[in-house]
Amino acid sequence: MRRALYMINKKNYKIALIVFICIIVIIQFNNPTNLNKSKIKSIVNKNLDILNESINNNDYDEAYKIDGIEKIESQYLGGNKSFVDFYCYGVGLAPSSIYYGFYYVNPDEPLGFQATRVELEVDGDGWEWEESNGDNYYYTEKIVDHWYYYEAGF
Repeated sequence: MRRALYMINKKNYKIALIVFICIIVIIQFNNPTNLNKSKIKSIVNKNLDILNESINNNDYDEAYKIDGIEKIESQYLGGNKSFVDFYCYGVGLAPSSIYYGFYYVNPDEPLGFQATRVELEVDGDGWEWEESNGDNYYYTEKIVDHWYYYEAGF
């Protein structure tokens, strides 16, 4: 009887270990940041003519029809400078939320979340900001001229 229980427990342990390893592999390959970044870059690249026309005409009706764009906010930065935020997706509840989207900026330089002026540091293919005494962060990466992907966590 004891030997039979030992064999069952050993078999269950192996099954549990295999399931656990599969879950870890799935999580690694389905990293939400990578999926969101790829999806958002694709939205911009596939709809670049519509997006540029929206910027040039200051009319976002056609841009709102693009699948994946939830909210558009335009900000005047003074002079000939402009910033338009295209919010796509967010996860979590305050105070632990992550926001994903892209933005247009003129002149063509990366900006902080919602055009805030923060000191961005080069990080791989993009730029990042991290709160010195907290867990807030921001990452942005150029897609094409004037268009940038962003991820902001608060």
